[in-house]
Amino acid sequence: MSVLPRLSYWVASTVLIAPALCAQAAPAAAIQDCSALRSCAAKFCHIENDIAAAQANGNTHREAGLRRALSEARGSCTDESLRKDRLQAVDERKEEVQEREEELAEARAKGKQDKINKAQRKLEEAQADLKDAEDELQR
Repeated sequence: MSVLPRLSYWVASTVLIAPALCAQAAPAAAIQDCSALRSCAAKFCHIENDIAAAQANGNTHREAGLRRALSEARGSCTDESLRKDRLQAVDERKEEVQEREEELAEARAKGKQDKINKAQRKLEEAQADLKDAEDELQR
């Protein structure tokens, strides 16, 4: 058997596969650093990065949904409305932490260690959610 058929197969597969690999790598370069941006500009940047990631992964349905979300965000997002939404989220998380603290106090009063552990875990999760909401408020 000749080396020529193997070589032509290799050349043909390289010619066909290389453009696909380049197409997948290109959108990754479109990802931007959003850390310096604030409010709506940061929100737009994060959505655009998600779109680039969806393109890189060939996820067309997610890309289409993100493009709709970006269009809606650009049409309705104002810095003031975003701040208001984030403040509301912080308030809700604070209420959740307070409820979890009360549940932990009740569990401690009953003295069952498994209930105490469960309440403690829920409180820690609520505190982490509150921290995330507060961090989001600063962006």
